[in-house]
Amino acid sequence: MKHCFYILLMFTLVACSFRNGLADHEAICNISGKGFDTKIVRVALAFSDIRFDPYQELDVKDGCFDSKVVLDTNQAYEILIPDPEYGFSMYRSFVFFYSKDGVRFEDKLIQDEKHVVLAEPTGYNKIYCDYHNWKSNLHAAWIADLMESQDSLFNIGQMYSRHFNDLGEQLQEENLQESVVDSLRREIQKLQMSGEDRTPAGQMWMQEYRRYKAAKQECDYNHLDSPEPDPTCMYILLDNIRISKQYYEDISKWLDIYERKYKGLFPDNRIHGLIAAEKEAVAMREGKQFVDFTLKDADGAEQTLSKIIDGKVAVLELWASWCASCRLTAKTFKPLYEKYKDSNFIVVGVAREYKETGSWLKALEKDAYPWPNMVALEENHNIWAQYGCPNSAGRTLLIDKEGKIVKIDPSAKEVEEYLLAL
Repeated sequence: MKHCFYILLMFTLVACSFRNGLADHEAICNISGKGFDTKIVRVALAFSDIRFDPYQELDVKDGCFDSKVVLDTNQAYEILIPDPEYGFSMYRSFVFFYSKDGVRFEDKLIQDEKHVVLAEPTGYNKIYCDYHNWKSNLHAAWIADLMESQDSLFNIGQMYSRHFNDLGEQLQEENLQESVVDSLRREIQKLQMSGEDRTPAGQMWMQEYRRYKAAKQECDYNHLDSPEPDPTCMYILLDNIRISKQYYEDISKWLDIYERKYKGLFPDNRIHGLIAAEKEAVAMREGKQFVDFTLKDADGAEQTLSKIIDGKVAVLELWASWCASCRLTAKTFKPLYEKYKDSNFIVVGVAREYKETGSWLKALEKDAYPWPNMVALEENHNIWAQYGCPNSAGRTLLIDKEGKIVKIDPSAKEVEEYLLAL
């Protein structure tokens, strides 16, 4: 599957002579592979964002690699294989865990597609692969039928609605104004959330797909409730939380089993922090009080959100210099700000950056946001979790004069309608 993921931590390629310098829960693991049609592969912690988080590159020669890598024995990792055309901006991956016997990968051509597999897995890798294979075989016929019916609907143009397709075609047009691009993207997202992106036949297909997905997730839930949990379960748990959020589904049952069974296990596992962020995200809803914070502005002076917005209707714009869609969204509020800035209305921008502020300062200069702006580096990224978006850069929040969140991700038009109704 091609995808991109987010989050931190670090490991290093070392020689065996450094064994005595290993930290608790670290061990040297031999990682090898064959059949890889690429010059390098990467190894990263699961759920990382390799744009910013550390990873290890392993050289591939004649389709093979063989390296010794320090791994944390309690963590989940992924091997990443770059796309031939897009490199590591689009990649395939495979989850794996430390094994004292080493980890051996093979990149095989299966039904005209490349698939990474583990050769003779042991330890946690065997536990994970055995369970994954059992679950896949259990539902193999079901997913095969679904894929066949999906192809049929695509071939006759009956999967997506005409309106959804029209919006997609408009988005591909050249020289669109940024405000138009942002409006189109928002409309597409609304259709996806409501299910109106699909035809009646497409909606029926999605209903069946959701039943299939629910059956797989029920297997995962029963597996997680087994009497002997291990670190592979931590990965499965967070994966299900992320999948449920992707489909705008309630994640409370996954959080419940985490609190009941996993919260006190494997204390050094970084997934605890990621699940905590997801839990905070669930708590952020319309009607809640805004979360206050103090950050530095472009001049290095500390600014406190509550002091800036005190007694005003405010738009809090969470963005990042590297997030094009976030910047497009922010720009749509510039006319609104100029129109209402003298009427107890304010916009506040907070950028999510990594390691340095140079890119942020350049983006501020280029985009020319006329409102107060602050920056949040890694130690302050929990702000995004508190505002319900731990795994992304962008979020817009409309806050009333009493500090209550009126609407999450409103458009500039919706904010103006709110201001006019006051």
